[in-house]
Amino acid sequence: MRIATAVLAGVSMMGLAACGDDKAATTTAEPAKPAATSALPEAEATAPAAAAPADKVICEDANKAAESFKKALLTIMSTTGGDVPKKDAALMLGDFAANLEKAAEGSDTAVATALKTNAAEAAKAAKADDPVNAADTPESAKAAKEFNAACKAVGVKTNL
Repeated sequence: MRIATAVLAGVSMMGLAACGDDKAATTTAEPAKPAATSALPEAEATAPAAAAPADKVICEDANKAAESFKKALLTIMSTTGGDVPKKDAALMLGDFAANLEKAAEGSDTAVATALKTNAAEAAKAAKADDPVNAADTPESAKAAKEFNAACKAVGVKTNL
């Protein structure tokens, strides 16, 4: 049960981090259009904006990653009597971190930054000797809370 609590806490933290960068992506994409005054600067300004996902998309993708992680966790726990083997926890957290990084890729908004913080926390926990307990930290909880708040600000409810 302690492992399940730690993993769920880690997942919750990651969800919060993913939502925090939605506002930043929106503000990054909007200034790019007005900044262009000639053909060359316009091409340079719109290329980065086109590559960066919108904050709402980042939040939605992070939420999907969190849901997938939770389903995998529950599946493992149901087959092992509630325990999550360290190897499985490490693999799941590593995969989760990669999915969060992918969701924030190309964006430097507040939402993306918060999601990247959650991804870093999950990656750090995945490399720990005890991944489950390493995922249950105050830093992870704070990152998840910040991400969820950022996503809420852009109109997306997340539960990282």
